[in-house]
Amino acid sequence: MSKPVTHKKSAAAWRSSRSIGAARYARSSSRTWREPREKKARGAWIAAMRVRKAMQARIVEAFGTYVNGSGPGPTDEDLLVFARLAIAEQRLARRLRQSP
Repeated sequence: MSKPVTHKKSAAAWRSSRSIGAARYARSSSRTWREPREKKARGAWIAAMRVRKAMQARIVEAFGTYVNGSGPGPTDEDLLVFARLAIAEQRLARRLRQSP
């Protein structure tokens, strides 16, 4: 036998305050750029982010092998390159936000 329902679930309880259409509109509006310079700046920032994430994954994998005892950890050079990439990515993001 099933238990009797003692409360009524609200259909709006699971929804967020933003509609699905609003999320789609926000995503699509971020893709439209007026000037080629802005487009290039955004492309450079995305490329920097991808390179930084790849380097981060490499460091995490090296650290995992070190913790498991099956290899050396990340080198100092890897960590320095990662730090430089992260700083460059932050600078590009800042320039992109400040561009008119």
